[in-house]
Amino acid sequence: MKRTGILLLLIIILSLSPLGALNVKLGSPFPEGTAWDTSLKRMAAEWADITGGRVRIRIYPGGVAGNDADMIRKIRFGQLDAAVLTSFGLKTIVPNSFVMSLPGMFQSEAELDFIMEQYTSNFDEAFIREGFRVLAWSKSGWAYFFSKQPASTPELMRRETLAVSATDEEVAANFKALRFNVVPVSLNELMVSLQSGMVSAFYAPPMASAAYQWFSQAPFMIDVPIAPVLGGLVISERTWNRIPVEYHAELKKAIEDVAGSFYAESERINTEAMKVMSNHGLEVARLSESQKKDWYDILIDGHKLVVGEGNWIDEEVYADFISRIEYLR
Repeated sequence: MKRTGILLLLIIILSLSPLGALNVKLGSPFPEGTAWDTSLKRMAAEWADITGGRVRIRIYPGGVAGNDADMIRKIRFGQLDAAVLTSFGLKTIVPNSFVMSLPGMFQSEAELDFIMEQYTSNFDEAFIREGFRVLAWSKSGWAYFFSKQPASTPELMRRETLAVSATDEEVAANFKALRFNVVPVSLNELMVSLQSGMVSAFYAPPMASAAYQWFSQAPFMIDVPIAPVLGGLVISERTWNRIPVEYHAELKKAIEDVAGSFYAESERINTEAMKVMSNHGLEVARLSESQKKDWYDILIDGHKLVVGEGNWIDEEVYADFISRIEYLR
């Protein structure tokens, strides 16, 4: 009886002390030492401070936990607790969430901000049903078309061979149906594909085009934002439920602050990337409003291929989303 009492006391002490802390394993694609990684580490420190050491985050940076699909699988199996995912990763959990990343959907930063503030919560229950909780959505700039030859109109771009992620079959099908000459290419093969002539165009945010030097092979950019670069920090519902409810609001706020830091850093890097590329030969086609409208009309026309019964975005979700966007215009 005495030993049992001591054991029970020890269990209680461990549950209340840092030794009995809940360790949250978080997978991150951001290389160690970058500003994004630093923001995550600051968040981890804040979580420990908010909970008095009862919740601690261990970050696995630089993609060591795998890509989106790997991290999602590990969260489902309990090998990870949380992850920073791209919109493509979020789409594999809740396909309807990709409505925010469809090409041509947004035409301004104001529209995107409104949707992120007012609409993203509509997907909360769907993620929870899948065993995940999105603690914060993030934005990191916009993707643009880059090409070897000037291709400022849809017709000219159709003459190019457009690289599309080999893992993104839906977007590839969308562009193919719009009569773009699509070639599936993995990220790490894009430079070789550009150099060999297998592809002559791609779309990406400026910071990626500059960082990987893709623009050196495709030095013409169209000043039409195709789609926002979105993502989110998710945690498994089972892990979130293990954290005392009284901490939830503060912990979520800490993550939302980090998402804001991601955006600020991405804006800085995208701006710097544009300066660097412009100084090294990048030519940007500045389009008129009517020319931009031609692009948006073409891109939006492709949405019908991924919306509706048998497709991955529900027609009701799409219609509601469009009505909210049109309300702003």
